[in-house]
Amino acid sequence: MNPTERFSKYLIEHAETISKEITNYNVKKLEINLPEEIIQQSINTNKAFLEFLGDTLNLSKETVAEKFIEWYKARQANKPKYQFSHDEVASILKPYAETRLQLIEMMTKILIAEGLSTEEVVFVNNRISYLLDLSIAETMIEREKLANEENNKNQKIITDLSSPIVPLAQDIAILPLIGEFDYERSDHIMTHVIPKVSELRIKKLIIDFSGIAMIDAEIAARIFNINKVLKLIGIETMLTGIRPELAVDVINTGIDFSKLDTYGTVQQAILAHRK
Repeated sequence: MNPTERFSKYLIEHAETISKEITNYNVKKLEINLPEEIIQQSINTNKAFLEFLGDTLNLSKETVAEKFIEWYKARQANKPKYQFSHDEVASILKPYAETRLQLIEMMTKILIAEGLSTEEVVFVNNRISYLLDLSIAETMIEREKLANEENNKNQKIITDLSSPIVPLAQDIAILPLIGEFDYERSDHIMTHVIPKVSELRIKKLIIDFSGIAMIDAEIAARIFNINKVLKLIGIETMLTGIRPELAVDVINTGIDFSKLDTYGTVQQAILAHRK
């Protein structure tokens, strides 16, 4: 058995002891108190990391990267999820560099004790650093993915709340538009709001633009398309809240709104409907 193989065997056999030592070192550096279950989870993760290191020292850099990512994703999928605040995450990450250095120093002492050459010591320490870097990269990718999913979820909620159908009478309702009227909003109206209008058996829909800051050519075209779709399914539209500055924007787009029923206020539209 050569020195590297002997070190691999030692690492696997003593993974738990080394893991407890490095985890306790890290915990002492934290500015917050972690629940015991999270500390134990950290010990288990570090133990598994060291065992993986011992099992794959004989693999090439390319092969070990592929296997490590598979290993990492498998562990993340079965890992209990904990929610930390931004400050807590910052506090947990703060001593990372110092803990990493401590791990390298611990490994170096073991490597020397196991009789590895300087070249072999450098190789093992480089492999440790490489795997730790891969771990950080995968963690950042995963956090970014989760953040994007959360942002998309929140955006959907905002879109739903900012495009509500408000029935005013048996056959008339109002759709107040609030905020930015972009592609997502117009698509939401096409795919979610219009079917709901049809289900409610509404004959006239007031679309109020009081909460819209501006109207450009793209927005004007979308409004026109929404009006066409509503007209095709037998629903009349009445546009309200187009302020003077918005009217100027509409004229500048070159799209003719004169064929649409427009009113200054919702009240004017309701009075016109009752006549």
